[in-house]
Amino acid sequence: MRRYGRRDLRGGGVATSDDRVTVLSVVGAGRSGTTVLASILGEVPGCAGAGEIRWLWQRGVVDERPCGCGKKPSECPVWSQVIERCLSTPGPDGTLPTVEGILAAQQELGETRHRPRVLRSAAGGDDDWAALRLVRHVTGVAVRTFAEVTGAGVVIDTSKRPLDAAVMAGVSGVDHYVLHVLRDPRAVAHSWRRAKAFSVGDETRTMGTRRLPATVRRWLASALGTEALRRRLPREHWLRLRYEDFCAHPVESMDGLLSMMGVTGRPPFEDASTVRLQPNHIVAGNPSRFTVGSVRIRVDEEWKTAMSRRDQLLVVGSTWPLLRRYGYSWRV
Repeated sequence: MRRYGRRDLRGGGVATSDDRVTVLSVVGAGRSGTTVLASILGEVPGCAGAGEIRWLWQRGVVDERPCGCGKKPSECPVWSQVIERCLSTPGPDGTLPTVEGILAAQQELGETRHRPRVLRSAAGGDDDWAALRLVRHVTGVAVRTFAEVTGAGVVIDTSKRPLDAAVMAGVSGVDHYVLHVLRDPRAVAHSWRRAKAFSVGDETRTMGTRRLPATVRRWLASALGTEALRRRLPREHWLRLRYEDFCAHPVESMDGLLSMMGVTGRPPFEDASTVRLQPNHIVAGNPSRFTVGSVRIRVDEEWKTAMSRRDQLLVVGSTWPLLRRYGYSWRV
């Protein structure tokens, strides 16, 4: 298991177990490069990429999908300790959490009718909502234990949904930052049409696909939910980054993000567009979490030639106000 030097990233000096944990919530639509970002940030001394923490219980514990290290979370040297600590630490009602109870609470928060309330809770409050209290509690135990076991002072959570970032904002003992990652919705829609096969050990799996209308709805929901969340969090703890800009200037993009959090280290870039990645403990996300070695960062614009004009018009017609807001051309 790779260890990270645990240090006070703002004042220099060694941190103790009582120190607050810095958490970066990465929000944005799927297939926007968030897993790669977490992998790169996890290479910075004092930082560790946790992946999509919201999926720890369903995909990690119930479905037994492998962590970035290739092992089931229950067998992973990091996540096995996180899971044990979460289930052995009494919750807000004084009882021990169960996997079934955590999943039920997550499902309640994720219901469409409850999402505005969860987003509003980012600014504090709703302490009488049992489901929110439980998910906040388990999330807090998870990130603190993950930080303790990896020796990291900064944990990167790529759960992506604005409501998960809102939950994290209400966790006590956490210095919370948000990175909003954007990608042209036409590129996102095209990417979701392509099946991704990946191997873990001797097993080959395929990442599912998604139809264009569903992808557009999710892209819009992500953008609008993120805009609502942004109004409730400190501006100095918020950064917006377009996937296309990150691919064009990865070093500068990482420097700006780390500077916002007060982190002085840098990822191990070999040149202006190549970074070296080691095995990680990203619990869920894109199959790119299994990638190690030298990785060249380049923009994927296959959609410009492979996506039909009709489909491009459908996406633009549904998203054009936000396309203009985020600086994307709406011309086809």
